[in-house]
Amino acid sequence: MTCRNCGNEMRDDARFCPSCGALNSPDTAGGQPQGGASYSAPAWEGPEGGGKKKKTGLLIGIAVAAVAVIALLVFVLGGLFSSPKGTVEKAVLKSAAAYAAAEEKLGLPDMQQWQQDQEITQSMGLELRGINSDLAGYDLSALNGLGLGLLASYSGENRTLFFDLGAHWGEDDLFTFRMAADGAELYFNSPQLMGDTYYGMNTETLGTDLWEMTGEDEVKNFSFNMFDLVDLVTERMDQKAMEEDFKKANKSLWDQAQVKKLGARTLHVNGTETKTTAYQVTIPQEALFRYVDDLETLLSVLNYYDLYEELYQSMGMPQDQIDEILSSLEELDVYGELADGLRDVAGELGDVELEVCLSGGYVSAVRYEGRAYNSELSVDVYLGGNEEYVDDLSVEVEVDGNTVEVKSTGDHGLKGGTYTDETTVRVRTGGSTLARVTSELTIDPGRKTDNLQWKLGVDSSGLSIFVLEAAGDLSMDKDFLSLHAEDVGLRAVGMEVCTLAFDYEVENHAQFEAVENTKLISRMNEDELEQMVLDTQNRAMQWASEMENLFLTRLPSELLWAMMF
Repeated sequence: MTCRNCGNEMRDDARFCPSCGALNSPDTAGGQPQGGASYSAPAWEGPEGGGKKKKTGLLIGIAVAAVAVIALLVFVLGGLFSSPKGTVEKAVLKSAAAYAAAEEKLGLPDMQQWQQDQEITQSMGLELRGINSDLAGYDLSALNGLGLGLLASYSGENRTLFFDLGAHWGEDDLFTFRMAADGAELYFNSPQLMGDTYYGMNTETLGTDLWEMTGEDEVKNFSFNMFDLVDLVTERMDQKAMEEDFKKANKSLWDQAQVKKLGARTLHVNGTETKTTAYQVTIPQEALFRYVDDLETLLSVLNYYDLYEELYQSMGMPQDQIDEILSSLEELDVYGELADGLRDVAGELGDVELEVCLSGGYVSAVRYEGRAYNSELSVDVYLGGNEEYVDDLSVEVEVDGNTVEVKSTGDHGLKGGTYTDETTVRVRTGGSTLARVTSELTIDPGRKTDNLQWKLGVDSSGLSIFVLEAAGDLSMDKDFLSLHAEDVGLRAVGMEVCTLAFDYEVENHAQFEAVENTKLISRMNEDELEQMVLDTQNRAMQWASEMENLFLTRLPSELLWAMMF
């Protein structure tokens, strides 16, 4: 029979139309069925069987269509996200996130934020604590206590800078050089040569000051503010924009890659058998060329040649002098040369085919085999393979039978509460090891003192060449890092060479104390300038005499003569 609502054909015994959902009487003659009661429309249908009945049928039809569309979307999207390319991409992101989480657990300082804040203070000290006299054949212990110290503090907001570099020998200061900047005023001092006076200049009036002193017109317009120059460079180096452009370049390269599933692979990753699923990732050569172009454009955003010219022009330097300086830089095209080298490599490699192995949603291995520059080349990168994904990493590069291998194992994710790492770099040819570098590092964040141990060794053909061992106190957070090592030992070819003490601190905070007793050279008259030169010469001669007496007093004669000749 036909539906009384839409006219489509339907089964004789059907009460609802499969097309529109309307209620129908199974009366093929259009009257009442044989042996059945007469049919009367329900009150909600209305006298004509239309109105609300038609609306209900329409709603049912829409619901059926919506279910079909949702089912189709689930099928399509499910296929998209489970595609080989989507699976590999998710594994790469998950692997990167695992390493980022491990770094966050270690609590390293946020150096990127420091750069944005332009507030930083660094200090470093190195002192000789002991030396093996047997190496020279006479007593070298008098050299104990020789050391260097450095302090540098910069505040972009307050426009202040302080720099202090000094050498000492025990309690005696050998020499100190200091520089302090406060806005446009820049001062220099060395106690040994200048006493307690800081001599300086106003860099913004420097050209005028020099013109008044010398009468040279070409220097009259010379003027600059060091902090303005730093701001200018910082503005040209938009770190966030560069990072975004770099991400776009990587995404563009990945978009052009082709991925297909290969099948199951069983790998032996750092001594652990791991079952993985392998995928072939093909990066077309043309995509590599475009990627190199993107990198060259990205790195060339900061054109140093133009930047230098802008800096010199802002300082009021004559253009002929600027041209003379820049002429020596014209042939320096660092990024262009780098890009040309990468293009040459891409031309040799052709289409790059990588085998990427996934396990547990992570990347477990990336493998490459090919030929370049008439040499057989293979690169194998293995990650994971243990309970903690970030704990194991190895890289092996082989070129014509010569191999460089890097292996890193330990508790990198602080699962046990202590960061440990054992890294070995091995250079092999055939079956023989030519050289090996080993590093063993332990950091216990839960302890405030004696929480760092580090050992670095270099050996060749089984012979120890160099060993450095250090133990000390390490503390750090996002705004601060401090390392204090009283016992740093150095051995060479199995013999102890010396012991050192090392200190390093860096923090996201500037330290500056206004210097006193300052004199601007531009405001000194001719007599004062001559007196300054004479005082400096006299102090220099006195300092040289004091140093000579100090060395004669402290050093054995045989050591003194050995150092002088």
